Amino acid sequence: MSSAVLPAGVSRWRLVVFAVVTTVLAGLLSLTDEPVSPALAAMGLLTLVYMFAGAFDAVREHPGFPLASAVYTTLLFAGGYASGALSNLLWGVLAVLSALGVAVKAYNYRHGTSYLRFGAE
Repeated sequence: MSSAVLPAGVSRWRLVVFAVVTTVLAGLLSLTDEPVSPALAAMGLLTLVYMFAGAFDAVREHPGFPLASAVYTTLLFAGGYASGALSNLLWGVLAVLSALGVAVKAYNYRHGTSYLRFGAE
């Protein structure tokens, strides 16, 4: 019995998680009768693109990946704020804090520093 072999540099488990999340999102979309807001649709699509790209080692090992990850998080929180889901105050605070993180990551990326990093990276 032959099995599909993934190319070197592709994380099998990250692809499995991507497939599960894609299936869950598709299932949730099929269960709703109401139209999905553009902000929520953008959040879902952004998450799928981020998860798929993260399955590749070359993407995760790029020096700009922490900055891209911080931008993704900020856009996710801003989308939550725009969608009106849950508390707008919570989404707004998280988006602002995340935007500060983007500023720090951008500075670190540009200057090769490691300010405000926790743990060993």
